[in-house]
Amino acid sequence: MALQVPIRNPGRSALTALGLAIGVGTFIAMVSFGRGARASVVSQFETLGSNLLRVKTYHGHSRTSPRFIDAADVDALRREATTIDVIVPMAYKTTHVSQGSVNHRMSVTGTTPEFDRTREWYVQTGGLFDEADMGSRAKVCVLGATGAKQLFGDSDPLGKVVTVEGKLSCRIIGLLAPRGSSVSGGDMDDRLFMPLPTYEAYIGITKGYSVLEVRPKSPHMLQAATAEITRILKRTHQVQPGEDDDFHVISPDQVTAVAEQIGGVLTGLLAGIASVSLLVGGIGIMNIQLVSVAERTHEIGIRAAIGAAPEKIMRQFLLEALVLATLGSAAGVGLGIAISVLVADQMHWPQAVAPDVVIGSALFGISVGTLFGWLPAKRAAELDPIDALRRE
Repeated sequence: MALQVPIRNPGRSALTALGLAIGVGTFIAMVSFGRGARASVVSQFETLGSNLLRVKTYHGHSRTSPRFIDAADVDALRREATTIDVIVPMAYKTTHVSQGSVNHRMSVTGTTPEFDRTREWYVQTGGLFDEADMGSRAKVCVLGATGAKQLFGDSDPLGKVVTVEGKLSCRIIGLLAPRGSSVSGGDMDDRLFMPLPTYEAYIGITKGYSVLEVRPKSPHMLQAATAEITRILKRTHQVQPGEDDDFHVISPDQVTAVAEQIGGVLTGLLAGIASVSLLVGGIGIMNIQLVSVAERTHEIGIRAAIGAAPEKIMRQFLLEALVLATLGSAAGVGLGIAISVLVADQMHWPQAVAPDVVIGSALFGISVGTLFGWLPAKRAAELDPIDALRRE
């Protein structure tokens, strides 16, 4: 009989189920949005590298001018640090790179051969420059995917020569695998890498290295390496007690952890907001059931008069509420998944519709709908048979 309720009152049942469907669908969509956005942001921060420290000159210190990070700092760190596996100095600028009549503006970086270890830059074709290229200031370079596309189109860039700033002819020996966009939205593939001595000799380093990328010997040594780097650079930069450091030591892992924590809080907030719509759907079921009890008072009186116990009458109305809640939750699952997939595709987020969210929201919707059906069922069970039979 409970299964016949949607057939007996299709319009009313559809509206009742729709309220709960919107609630369940909203819950799934909101949680999926939060998880997808969090995964997208975290993946962007992970492109900065894992188990990595970045050391940069800080211009907001208390002294009039900072001492820029230079080769002497790198030598001191390599000589004295015990927690560091590799140090990669980088100097970069955005400048013009040309090939024939094609001119393209991109980021040009001078660095050491170990840069592929800190950032996990993978070479798609060709190879990287080595220590011999560093020692001879070889005019060789490695190109990112976007730069290769802009300068060479669909042709193979390996072995070709590009001109940097109109004064340095550089032969391409490697093509890096695509990396995508950075946290700031910049194209990480629009880059050219060359040996640091070559960069310094032909392009020039006027204000020290742009950044030092430091990989500790293990992820557990991040804090120890940070303290060791700070201690060494304070000495080499002659930072006096009470003065601000003229350098920053930043860990992308820490930034990633903070971003993930913030994303988790926002996901929980969205889930809390979406839960309100589930409660609204439950209230809708309660109102419809109260109307149903009022309309079927005479029927309830007949059942009670021929021997139906109050528990049986209450169970019948609870089952009717359960049927409506199940229909609404099922429709909400389909609606929520469809919206989540569509938005994730449009926003280029990872698909984050997890089975636990779908099952949990469906069970929650069914529970809410059945719980709100308890009051009408109780009212029906407590009706006096005589009074119920008198009512038309």
